[in-house]
Amino acid sequence: MNRQSLAAVEGGWPEQIPSFRPAMTQLYQQLDACAAILLEACALYLGQPRPWLREMVTEGRSVLRIAHYPPLTGSSPTGSLRAAPHEDINFITLLCAATQPGLEILSNTGEWQPIQAQPGQIIVDTGDMLQNLTNGLFKSTTHRVVNPQDSATQRLSMPFFAHPRAEIDLSPHPICIERTHGKARFPAMTAETYLNQRLQEIGLG
Repeated sequence: MNRQSLAAVEGGWPEQIPSFRPAMTQLYQQLDACAAILLEACALYLGQPRPWLREMVTEGRSVLRIAHYPPLTGSSPTGSLRAAPHEDINFITLLCAATQPGLEILSNTGEWQPIQAQPGQIIVDTGDMLQNLTNGLFKSTTHRVVNPQDSATQRLSMPFFAHPRAEIDLSPHPICIERTHGKARFPAMTAETYLNQRLQEIGLG
């Protein structure tokens, strides 16, 4: 769900659980507010005004999703994964505690590290759009979800993707270019162009 869909999913909410819609709406609003605070901290780290990144996602395309990883059927091939290694497209991703372990992040030394949020904790991943804008000062978080040892185990995860507005210019910022050896390492384009390009690359465009 995003800001638009909160008002446009009539008939799409489960009638069997009346409390689902207000609970998810409240969660979206809380994660949106949390993302704004985190982006303010990122802006200050970059030497920019506090609202710089936060204002880019205001009325943006942020999305809250529920990801269901069902129990495995049959025998899984050795090394198979529930989610292959990837980076998120957006600015930052907020992950509340999942119902089961499985999330792993790729460390700077090239090793996969299991990571599991405890109740009340939030995992924060950097996305490709923020990496592009900061010319790599903030590096995208490569992550994956591995299969459980017990094939009957299912997993629920609720990632919140903080997205900028479509017209936001993601060209590497001059200050960030200066702090990364003076050369732009990423392309100049708007958030809309970037999103459409990435969606086409993964077959969803």
